[in-house]
Amino acid sequence: MKTLKFQVAGAIMGLSLTLAALSPDKVLANDERYLNSEPININGYVQPEVEATDQELETIRGDLQRAENMTHINKKKARTYRELVDQTEKLSESSEEMIEERLEAQKEMAQYNKKIDCMMGRASGPECDRYNKKKRRDEVVQDEVQVAQAAPVVEKNVKPANYGDNFGETIKVLPYTGLTTFDSENENLEANISAGIKVESNINSRFSVGIGFNYTSMTTEDFGSNGSYFGAGYGSGACYTCYNNAYNNFYNGREIQFTNMNFNMYSKFFIVKKNRFRPYVGAGVGYNRSNISYNDNNSFSGAYGYGYGNYNYQFGDEELITSSFNAELMAGSEVIFSDTLGMILEFNYMRGIGGNISSDNGIDPFNAPDQQRLEDLNEELSRANILSLYAGLLVQF
Repeated sequence: MKTLKFQVAGAIMGLSLTLAALSPDKVLANDERYLNSEPININGYVQPEVEATDQELETIRGDLQRAENMTHINKKKARTYRELVDQTEKLSESSEEMIEERLEAQKEMAQYNKKIDCMMGRASGPECDRYNKKKRRDEVVQDEVQVAQAAPVVEKNVKPANYGDNFGETIKVLPYTGLTTFDSENENLEANISAGIKVESNINSRFSVGIGFNYTSMTTEDFGSNGSYFGAGYGSGACYTCYNNAYNNFYNGREIQFTNMNFNMYSKFFIVKKNRFRPYVGAGVGYNRSNISYNDNNSFSGAYGYGYGNYNYQFGDEELITSSFNAELMAGSEVIFSDTLGMILEFNYMRGIGGNISSDNGIDPFNAPDQQRLEDLNEELSRANILSLYAGLLVQF
């Protein structure tokens, strides 16, 4: 029994020594890994580090946030002001148009009401005479008697107010001049003279129709035959006939004269109804009568080749007259100075339609190589883009 007590006491003492050796304080005191590890919270995640701050830093952060908010608000205000200005401008334009339409409507309604009052006998006076048929008949008889007995009475026709809202109320005459360029695949030529005149009438306050005449003249040099003829086509480079051109010395060209008369019909759409500046766009079709010839056109002939291979050639009298149709687009503006005078500025684009519908040659191109060159040049010009910039006078009736 005594021996059993000693055994139990020894076991308890050994267990105490073992627990003392494994205590957390000694383990952490002897292991740097546990000392340097990050603290964890009760859920097992790393506890975030608390940022150091003070009252001044928090004040600066608050000011920064307010500055960012005010910047955003100011940008939004600026965009809103721009939108407000644009909308106010649109409101002003629509209000102006509404006021003009209202004034015109009130004036017309007053005239019609006056006419009704005169015809119903509710009004009288000189302004009602034109609505009273019996009164007009009496005036005609009285005028005839006065003409027979006294000096003739001269009546003055008073032109009604011209608003341009009805067809034919406004007639415009537009003489103009400007710059014209022919731009094709192989040529870029500028006209010496480009001028014309248009006559147009309104359909209503926004649309008008008109007819016009344009004259264009230009010159260019043909260097294809300076010293010898190089090929049979305009601008060709193959020397297979090689005759001497007696018109020119080497490196000199033969001058070509081109003229064109254009008759056209067109229509315009005015973007604004009534203003000092009236921008417009338009389109039209036209008929062209063109003439192309050499200025030095004296006639002479010759031959080239040897033996049985001689061939005749002829110079002089080369000329080509053609007819064609074209389409055109225009954009410009009228500038009104007074009720009768103004000016126009216009850009015009023209292009041929379907090539030449007829042609008349001066001589047969078979033995006249320069005649063939004229035909090739005319074909080139008929496919060209014709660009014009015009300025002119506006006379309105």
